[in-house]
Amino acid sequence: MNYMKSMDKASQTITLKDGRKFGYGEFGDSKGKPIFHFHGYVGSRLEGKMLEDKALQHGVRIISVDRPGIGLSDFKPKRTLLEFPDDIVELADALGFDGFVVEGISGGGPYALACAYKIPDRLIRCGVIAGMGPIELGTKGMMRSNRIEFFLIKRFFWLFKILIKSQGKVFTNPEKVKKAFQKSANKLPEPDKKLLLDPEFQNLMIEEVAEAFRQGPKGPAYEGKIYVKQWGFNLEDISRDLKVYLWHGELDVNVPITMGRTMCNAIPNCEGKIYPNEAHLSVAINNIDEILTTLVK
Repeated sequence: MNYMKSMDKASQTITLKDGRKFGYGEFGDSKGKPIFHFHGYVGSRLEGKMLEDKALQHGVRIISVDRPGIGLSDFKPKRTLLEFPDDIVELADALGFDGFVVEGISGGGPYALACAYKIPDRLIRCGVIAGMGPIELGTKGMMRSNRIEFFLIKRFFWLFKILIKSQGKVFTNPEKVKKAFQKSANKLPEPDKKLLLDPEFQNLMIEEVAEAFRQGPKGPAYEGKIYVKQWGFNLEDISRDLKVYLWHGELDVNVPITMGRTMCNAIPNCEGKIYPNEAHLSVAINNIDEILTTLVK
């Protein structure tokens, strides 16, 4: 695999109206069609590096943002999912974008759908890639470690914060996180295992997750709480005038395929594509040409 690297525009901030710093990075074609990218969990804006070479090929300008408390973005106490689109509108206005595309991978999926619901007039299209759905849809088919984390967040958040703090010590130590990736790869479906053991992809993942803990574990811990809360809107209430695309791997054990199918059926104008031989990580990386082409066509 060939992942191009760009450091000159990868670490930028703007100051929002409420005084918070909001971090983002730009990857790909600086004059291309804008796509706001929302990273997975645990992740950061540096996830955009994985998309950069393909973004260049397709004439796409990836704006990859850090959510509050992650990377370069200031923590926001008691934030909700539906407050996030306001930050995106401020950033879009600052960058001079009227209409734009949003897409979210994994834990970024809910944020893309929040934008679809709240600011459909600003969006050209919305993409959800192996995206997490409302927790009330159920966790059947989800790997055990994920189910345990969601249980802790809902019932014993203090214990989850301890878990995240210990994970942060691992994720900010390159040698420890490399060992952790190698260990967890053995529990994953073959497409994800192959990807996670790829040295170049692994190095980018190490950099991305370390950046998530730049400010410590508080941001990532609170991010976990967002996923078990009510979203504040129903998928059925997303505007029918906005096209939503959903891509999901049938072998996904992080976000089970049943969740993806249920979401797509609920969203009024959703076109879903299920890949029978892809899993959670692989569905985006192995099909990024198709995804980008669809989002900017």
